[in-house]
Amino acid sequence: MSGEGSSSGAVTPLFASASSQRQATPAVSPERAAEITTWANRTTARAEYEFKENRAEWTNQEYGKLLAKEGGRLEFRPDGATDDRKSHLMRAAEHLVKRNHAARLAGINRAAEKLLAGETLESKKKDIGR
Repeated sequence: MSGEGSSSGAVTPLFASASSQRQATPAVSPERAAEITTWANRTTARAEYEFKENRAEWTNQEYGKLLAKEGGRLEFRPDGATDDRKSHLMRAAEHLVKRNHAARLAGINRAAEKLLAGETLESKKKDIGR
């Protein structure tokens, strides 16, 4: 825990790479580009903070889901072999939480790039036939 507390102001590599990628030449006015970049940096920083604060809780939730999913599985293993199911599921849960966080950062970066290119953020496309 002491290592985490000392790095509270540190910028993670994902955050640094995301904010540096947004420095490309925008297709919008410089004022709008500054607003978009500020929004994206603020949103990314909030995502990093929420990840740091909620990582253990999210990992436990994912672990519970994985445990429930594998609840009735049969165990086929030779006598004397160990099956550390809890550590295996915890590693898988940690991986899922990290993957979800990376997807969230990628979505923020993708939205910023679209806005800088002058495109709109539409949740639904008009050409899907609805």
